[in-house]
Amino acid sequence: MDRSLGSVERREEAAPFDAGGESTASNGGVSSGRPRSERVRLSPGGPTGFVLVVYNILYWPYLLSTCVLLFFPALVLFAVTAPFDPKRRALHWYTCLWGAHYLAWAPLAGVRVEGREHARAAGPCIFVSNHQSMVDILAVFALRMPFLWVSKIENFYVPFLGWNMWLNNYVPLRRGYLPSIMRMVRTCQRRLKEGHSLCVFPEGTRSPDGNLIRFYPGAFRLAVRNRVPIVPVVIDGTQVILPKKQLFIRPRPVVMRILPAIYPEAAGNDHKRLLEQVKTRMQHELDVMRGV
Repeated sequence: MDRSLGSVERREEAAPFDAGGESTASNGGVSSGRPRSERVRLSPGGPTGFVLVVYNILYWPYLLSTCVLLFFPALVLFAVTAPFDPKRRALHWYTCLWGAHYLAWAPLAGVRVEGREHARAAGPCIFVSNHQSMVDILAVFALRMPFLWVSKIENFYVPFLGWNMWLNNYVPLRRGYLPSIMRMVRTCQRRLKEGHSLCVFPEGTRSPDGNLIRFYPGAFRLAVRNRVPIVPVVIDGTQVILPKKQLFIRPRPVVMRILPAIYPEAAGNDHKRLLEQVKTRMQHELDVMRGV
């Protein structure tokens, strides 16, 4: 959540995980499972030049305008279903279609989801995904499974998109502020007991080069405390579509692979071992997807 989390154990114990979205965490703790000199950098590929310029001229106005237009059906759906749908499943399905279509239906792009049966079999769980780009959020929506995002509170105040996060009852977090962190932990524990699943980016920030960086331990502590499995989600291709600190889109197909659930018991109910098992498996799968 902040730079001190990597160096002060007391603060790390109090702040169990960094949520999706941009973080101020240092990349000094990067560990990809291979020497830095061997890290994979994918070739952008896809359309170039004039085609890309036209694509961006058309794509961004479409995204911004439809974010406004598609919020109002979400508001109506929330008002109509709230009395008999306390878990807001109907609104979440609508939100998945809304978010995923910006990638899944986009020309020259798309999402191929593999292993969805592993998500269905896991029941209430914590999805943990690698984080390469803002586009990862759109890819995860293509999973089409019920879950609650855990996200920094600033995202909840983004017009229309953030307001829809409030409607969906996603879990907000003010990073670096202990009362908010503890409230988030209590909320996550309550949601898991109610039968919800959560979705977290354990890296806490977008990778600068598409490779795995340090995982924060919070999601794994939460899994151990609540005896729920971790379901790893490995995404590849989004780092080319919209790299960190850029706004120029380079469309291409994305692959999202859901791996079998890993239960805390398999790691001896030790959150550190669970973290290492999950990260090792995700790194291996990312290497396989890239042909390394």
